[in-house]
Amino acid sequence: MEHPGMRQVAHEINVAAPADTVHRLITEVGNWPRIFPSVIHVAHEEAPEGEERLRIWETAPSTEGGPSTEGGPSAEGGPYSRPLRRIVEPAALRVNFQHLVTEAHVAGIGGAWLVEPLGENASRVRLLHEFRAEGDTPEALDRIGAEVDRGAHAQLAALKENAERDVAEAGLTFSFEDTVLVDGSAKDVYAFINEAHLWSERLPHVATVRLEETTPGLQTLEMDTRAKDGSVHTTKSYRVTFP
Repeated sequence: MEHPGMRQVAHEINVAAPADTVHRLITEVGNWPRIFPSVIHVAHEEAPEGEERLRIWETAPSTEGGPSTEGGPSAEGGPYSRPLRRIVEPAALRVNFQHLVTEAHVAGIGGAWLVEPLGENASRVRLLHEFRAEGDTPEALDRIGAEVDRGAHAQLAALKENAERDVAEAGLTFSFEDTVLVDGSAKDVYAFINEAHLWSERLPHVATVRLEETTPGLQTLEMDTRAKDGSVHTTKSYRVTFP
């Protein structure tokens, strides 16, 4: 039975990509860091049979505010992690989700992704949310609704852009790796990589480095590096570490 204070909202967008392709990008969470700009990393955790438990590491501008919608913006604006419960329904091209941790003013939030075929190379994506506010006041529900609205529009736009790019430019995305053998212990090598605040002392091409780790295992790394021609450029990245 629905709670009288529960509010339901729906957002949708048309995508020039097959429904199966779009559904796959949503269900295979390894895709999320390249689809949703706020997502850094996603990992599966132990879950009861028939459902998924995910741990999502992400970041987003603090102006987004409010509760995270699946794959969407954070409340705090820096790297953080959150748990998510999902039930995937492949035959229906549907993914149900529920946030297991919410902001203080949110009593509960969940929803679903639905992908509807519109043709061989076209689909409609609907993003549904239902939520409750602490105290069930109309003002709190309006605030949460505005936050969900901003997040849903951003998510759907990012999904559309990247799903259509996947279809139109199949060779655009690729992965690669390099390997090096080190005459030393894995523990010491890991420490060298993890201790990025010392790189300006240890790596000749690193001019300056700024490392923040307010939460253990979640790092914001910004550094200035020198190219062979002497020019200096700045890069910023977020890192999730697993000691």
